[in-house]
Amino acid sequence: MDKLNKVIKIVEGLYAKKNPVIDWNSWILEGHLKVVAAWVEDISKKSKFDKESTIAAAYLHDLAYAWTDKFDPDLDEKSESEARKVLKEAGYSEDKIIFIVDKIIHGHGMYDGKEPEHIEAKVLATADAFAHFSTDFYLVVCWNHYLFENKDLNTYKAWVLKKIERDINNKIFFKEYKKLAEPYYKSLKTLFSLYPSKIS
Repeated sequence: MDKLNKVIKIVEGLYAKKNPVIDWNSWILEGHLKVVAAWVEDISKKSKFDKESTIAAAYLHDLAYAWTDKFDPDLDEKSESEARKVLKEAGYSEDKIIFIVDKIIHGHGMYDGKEPEHIEAKVLATADAFAHFSTDFYLVVCWNHYLFENKDLNTYKAWVLKKIERDINNKIFFKEYKKLAEPYYKSLKTLFSLYPSKIS
């Protein structure tokens, strides 16, 4: 776990710096990355997988958010490139770095539309989705105008509805956690489907 602790310390250092593009580093670290890692830990009590590698991936999967935002066309490439550097600095072997970055982090995003090959990527995808459901993620993004500075409320609501559908239907791979997520999903869907009623 010494290597994992080094990864966490390095990531905390990166997020301690001010993001020049969007001022959200403190929340991303505390409100998302650590929550994803906590859900990985929770899932590990019920399923067998490489927990240390998956927790490392939880801290590294959105790494470029420390200095850029979602609209950066090279976001994923930058995240994965920096993740490799962090893992190498922490002392992980080349084989383990490839597994964490290429199989877990890249795999959890399902960029090719296919289900992840490794259980660790499924765990990360589940934990990532559950972190969206179980925190104030959507409130924080809306309140601070993160990602939607020049967009109207209806555009934001449409984005939320699309994202929660993907999370509940495509990213949660364990039945128990899908059941746990359903109340959050239903509440968010109800809230973000509301429109002003016409009063005659």
